[in-house]
Amino acid sequence: MSLISFPFFIFMCCLLAAYYKAGEKHQWKILLIGSAFFYLCSNPLYIIFIIISIVSTWYLMRNPVRKNFMLTIAINLGLLIIFKYSVNLGVHDLIAPLGISFYTFMTLGYAHDCYDRKIKPSDNLWHYALFISYFPQLTQGPIGTYQDMQDQLTAYHPFDLQKIKTGAYRIIIGVFKKMVIAGRVAFYIDTVYSSPKGYGGLTLIVATLFYLVEMYADFSGYMDIVCGVSEMLGIRLKENFRRPYFSKSIPEYWRRWHISLNEWFNTHLFMPSVTTKWNKKVANILSRFFPKAKKGTLRLIVPTIIVWIITGVWHGAQASYLGWGIYFAFIMLVSFCTQSGVKKFNAKIHWNPENIFVKIFQVVRTLVFLSFGEIIYRSERFSDTIAIFKNIFTDTRINGAEIAAAMTPFGNGNQAAASMIIIVILVTAQFIVELMKEKDEKAFTGHRYIYAFAMLVVIALFGVAGKSNFMYQAF
Repeated sequence: MSLISFPFFIFMCCLLAAYYKAGEKHQWKILLIGSAFFYLCSNPLYIIFIIISIVSTWYLMRNPVRKNFMLTIAINLGLLIIFKYSVNLGVHDLIAPLGISFYTFMTLGYAHDCYDRKIKPSDNLWHYALFISYFPQLTQGPIGTYQDMQDQLTAYHPFDLQKIKTGAYRIIIGVFKKMVIAGRVAFYIDTVYSSPKGYGGLTLIVATLFYLVEMYADFSGYMDIVCGVSEMLGIRLKENFRRPYFSKSIPEYWRRWHISLNEWFNTHLFMPSVTTKWNKKVANILSRFFPKAKKGTLRLIVPTIIVWIITGVWHGAQASYLGWGIYFAFIMLVSFCTQSGVKKFNAKIHWNPENIFVKIFQVVRTLVFLSFGEIIYRSERFSDTIAIFKNIFTDTRINGAEIAAAMTPFGNGNQAAASMIIIVILVTAQFIVELMKEKDEKAFTGHRYIYAFAMLVVIALFGVAGKSNFMYQAF
């Protein structure tokens, strides 16, 4: 059931009516039933696998000893590997259950927190089942933690009209991002990246920049929708984006993009790896080759490589995802290892980080490095990646003919020009909104009815119908 569909609208109306009609003791049960129904609508047969994950994790982690913890990891990762990488294992008929990547992260995070004694294991299977299956965060996150979500999910939430309005407004923002911005640029990107060798450098640059726009509009649009839906239910989800394209470095970017996923990796994989005995031994060996390097920095090298390779493979078994992970591992390591030297150099040249031109330079630099990574990520074949970089660096010219050629993926003549103008206007408007919110979080919070009406009009005029699936549903 797509979040942008009439069936989902009917589902939400019925759920809200039953949810707020239910008494204090039964409200969370309505939420659990609604989440189960939502999951059944995707593929009824595959609900058995999320049940296996829920029941096994809950039962084993009631006694969070090492043996049970390792068995929990084996069960959940086993299911994920079987379904997510079935094609690579020679099986071509399996379809991954809805949200398996994200609810696996949640079960493993819960198990790790129980094992580390950070939380007390749940005594109620049904409460735990609601935490894992809560439908707004099920398909693409945000990846909730048990300590943040459980009390909210089981508490009684009286009807609050203001929360309904706030949630509805945010849903409209999300639909606008998805249907208008992401939907409009997707056709251009798909056309160019399906055969990139036939396009000049300028067209490839435009397609890559559009891909950055599509990723953000699609993914943050989804988060706006699910956060709005959850707000209507009186439950606050973790914010997953904080205007990442205004980041002044790649590490800062990853702290502002898909925040819950990066926090999960940091909490459950990166920091535990940093503090292990084997990693300390590796750092001691590396210190022999780099005697001037700080041991703290050396301890970051192997965990960084591990996390980014796993992050790449998590997206899929294709070589492009692995290459993307290796690329960002390298960028992050360079950032860590040069941080001290860069600070000293900046002090010598009196580099003022608060200067507006310095900030613009840092943001543009970050976007350039990010774009290189996303070319690797988006390319369908390694040969396409090479061709794109080659054409960008050797065949980029800005003149009338090249500008006209950059419009051809939209069509010919006036149609292409009109499509390009519409997209530029929409992206510029979204950029202004994001810029104002970067300066003031409360920007555009007043006059919501006017903004909502304007967005609904634009959605009706320029929204792309028929592309209701979101990019990260594939993961």
